[in-house]
Parts: sequence; C-alpha cells; structure tokens
Amino acid sequence: VFNLAKKTKYGIKDFIKTDIMNQYKHVLVVGGCGNLGKAVVRAFRDTWKVASIDINTNDEAHFNYTLNENFGSKSSLEELKDKLTGFSKNYDSIISVAGGFQIGSVQDPEILEKWRLMSKLNVESSLLSAYIASKTLVDNGLLVFTGAYGPFKQPTPVMMAYGAAKTAVHGIGLGMSEKEDIPLDSSVVTILPPTMDTPQNREAMPDADRKDWVHPDQVASLLRMWSDGKNRPASGSFAGLKNINGNVIPEFL
Repeated sequence: VFNLAKKTKYGIKDFIKTDIMNQYKHVLVVGGCGNLGKAVVRAFRDTWKVASIDINTNDEAHFNYTLNENFGSKSSLEELKDKLTGFSKNYDSIISVAGGFQIGSVQDPEILEKWRLMSKLNVESSLLSAYIASKTLVDNGLLVFTGAYGPFKQPTPVMMAYGAAKTAVHGIGLGMSEKEDIPLDSSVVTILPPTMDTPQNREAMPDADRKDWVHPDQVASLLRMWSDGKNRPASGSFAGLKNINGNVIPEFL
C-alpha cells in the first residue's frame, strides 16, 4: 500500500489541511488594522480566508504580516511574498485600504515632513499592493486601491501633501488597469470615499455635517460584493462613494 505520509516529508493531515484551505477564496487586506481595514476583514472572514498586512496585528484575520519601520528593501519584499504565498499561493482579491490624512499648505514649514508621511502611508502602501498583485492575483481577480474623492475632483491647496499623495494613488490605479503585470481578465478599481464616519473623525470634527459621511462597514460590504463577482465595476473605474439616504452608492467617474 502506498503510504503518502512516509513517501514525503508531509503527513496526511498536512495534505488534508492544504486541500481544505484551497476550497476557500483568499483576500489580502493591506492596512487591515485601520477603521476601514478592520471592517473589510470582518466582511470577508466568514467564508473567505483573510490575510492582513499592517504595522499591527488584526486578531480577526486568519494570517497577519506585521511591517516594521524599516520595511521596503528588496529582501523585505521577497520575504513578504514568501510569507503570503505560504498562506495562499494566489489571492482572489487584494484590497489596499491603508492611508493617512494631514492638513497643511505649501507655506507650512513641516510640508516636506508631511509629504514623506503621506507618501509612506498612501503611496507606498498602494505600490506594495500592486507589487503583490503582480505576483499573486488570480485570473478574474480584483485589485482595489483607496484614493480620495476631494483630490480627484478638485485642487487641494490646504492639504497639499495629502492631495499630492492621493493623486499619486490615482495614478497607480490607472497604471495597473493597463494590466501589463496582472491577469488580463482581472479588474482594477479605485474607490474614492468622502469623509469616513469613524470615532476619530467624529472627535476631530464634532460640529461637522455628517450627512455625506460613509461608514466603514458599508464600504466593506460593497467591496465584498464586488469580490464575490456581483455588480463588479469595469476595470479602470474610479468609484466615488456617495451616502444616499443612508446607503453607500458608487458613482463612477
């Protein structure tokens, strides 16, 4: 009788575990510990296997890769790819929701510091997502970037570093939609949320009119629907997210 456990370095249990894992779809959430990232992890984890990349660990994800402050070298990218493909060889959906926000015009003496921070949080995280997609995104997969509605629609002189960083993210979305480095039948969508309804934003803007704000859970549900292949936008789309009567409705721009 052929004994698989003896003929390989793996036991029968390892093969059963691998087979069960392959029955699931896999999503990678870049920025899985932010308000939106946590909502996305929750929206998928019931029937998908979820990997999270962030500077912190999300206990609701099935796999975590924690970035350190020196991340970005060739060797660190190769290590990340090896760890992610160890969890799943391919990913059905890669969703980049990492980012940050800063106010400041070009007159601000901290403008370069703010640019470096905005670039790291918004641009580098998007490039990282694109890199991983080029290695692991499946046929008919979905790649999502998080831009911003304001910088897409109009100049942002009072938040120059943030606006410039988000404009760069929009450029990354456009570049990836050419599909030079990902499967031709995959989809690339850049969401453009307005202000997110989070505890931090409520505290920072207590007198703001919140009727146009969108809740992270609603955005996450939309991303889950697209990842499941339902009402998925055309590749290359920019989706402005509008709060209409308490519902998040995409407006394609």
